[in-house]
Amino acid sequence: MPFNSYPYFIFLAAAVLGYWLLENRSLTGRRLFLLLASYAFYAWWRADFLLLLMGSTLINYMLGREIELRRARHADRRLFLIGGLIFNLGLIAVFKYQTLFVSTANELLNIGLPISEFFLPLAISFFTFEQISYLVDADNGKTRRYSLLDYALFVAYFPHLIAGPIVRHNDLIPQFHALRSARALDLAAGITLFTIGLAKKTLIADNLAPFADAIFNAAGRGTPLGLTDSWLGTLFFSFQIYFDFSAYSDMALGSAVMLGIRLPVNFLSPYKAASIIEFWRRWHISLSAFLRDYLYIPLGGNRGSRARRYLNILITMLLGGLWHGANWTFMLWGGLHGLYLTINHAFRHLTHGMTPPPVLRMPLHALSVLLTFSATSLAWIVFRAETLTSAGNVAGGLIGMGDSAVVSFSPLAAVTLVLLFIIVWFMPNSMEIMWRHNPALPSPYEKEPVKPARRFAWQPTRLQAFAYGLLCIIAVLALSNLKPFIYFQF
Repeated sequence: MPFNSYPYFIFLAAAVLGYWLLENRSLTGRRLFLLLASYAFYAWWRADFLLLLMGSTLINYMLGREIELRRARHADRRLFLIGGLIFNLGLIAVFKYQTLFVSTANELLNIGLPISEFFLPLAISFFTFEQISYLVDADNGKTRRYSLLDYALFVAYFPHLIAGPIVRHNDLIPQFHALRSARALDLAAGITLFTIGLAKKTLIADNLAPFADAIFNAAGRGTPLGLTDSWLGTLFFSFQIYFDFSAYSDMALGSAVMLGIRLPVNFLSPYKAASIIEFWRRWHISLSAFLRDYLYIPLGGNRGSRARRYLNILITMLLGGLWHGANWTFMLWGGLHGLYLTINHAFRHLTHGMTPPPVLRMPLHALSVLLTFSATSLAWIVFRAETLTSAGNVAGGLIGMGDSAVVSFSPLAAVTLVLLFIIVWFMPNSMEIMWRHNPALPSPYEKEPVKPARRFAWQPTRLQAFAYGLLCIIAVLALSNLKPFIYFQF
């Protein structure tokens, strides 16, 4: 039941209505209703994997409670934490990576191991990471002995279940018990944010996809891409994934806002970043924060020598890249960003204390944004390509190594790219547009919530926002050829 589908619109309307009817009558009833609705949402794809989600939830909950009890008694709890980590990582390894690892071993060692074909359970990476964070926090004394109902709802809550944001227990569970008074305002704000995302998906991302797909598919077939093909393919996919993930983030947050619940902000105009460090504080913010808190810091973080710090960054980003999918291209993509980050940190160290003259600050900032966008776009080639050979084909075309012409550079393509750059770099993002309505929890990298955009501080009435949302839904529903979200595959 993708967010950009008719069944989801009906489901969401039913979920909001049912929740409203129970909200002020029964605290337990409304939480149970949301849990059952979330399980129905997940079962829409494949009902048999609902058992996997429920089983994983129950096992992690019991492990977390045992860790909490042993911590309270000052008893040894390492075995339960290690067992929980092995269980969760083992699930991902079996369902997501065993084919990659076995096939790679067969190719390198020529040993002929049998390859089992598993259907990848939807959202397994997301709900597994969330439960790992719960176990680690239980070991550190940061959990509150939640009920099984609260914990199960935290894991399965449908707005964030499929593709994030990766939510922490202490961000979400307390909200399940909170009472609210502005239900109509939440509904209007949620519909508005949801339809902003829906418009990004259907009007921009899905219309860029055919052109990017045509070029990368040609590269996969071995067609030697020319200069125009490679640059258009790279730029079109860079904007496609930007608006696709931005759209998903808006729709996830909007769905939650309709129910009076705020999810963490997960997308904050990352192409406006002036460095790769800043990019990762704006792109998939919840994943970046998870990798920082549960991988980078345990590896040693900033402690130790500078070389060890850079090694920790590289390991973190390599594993973060592999998290995206069972393909070495994703690991290479993560490795490229790890290299970018180490260079960025080294440059900051070398230039610490240096301040450019005022006349150069704006040009240097613009140059930094352009350089960051260029480095990120080059890395997207590896992310999008099916194989390393295909990625090399696209990258080679950027410097004129091929001569094919899959698509032609027309005035329409030029105008489209100019408009995309204007939207990305000069328009306010959805969080800035909706800031008055408190649409999301603040970023862990920011001390305060998103500030208002000076150019655009819209504050419609409830009726205006509701009418706007309905109008957008009607307009977008007239479109066809809806495509799945890119991050649904992870």
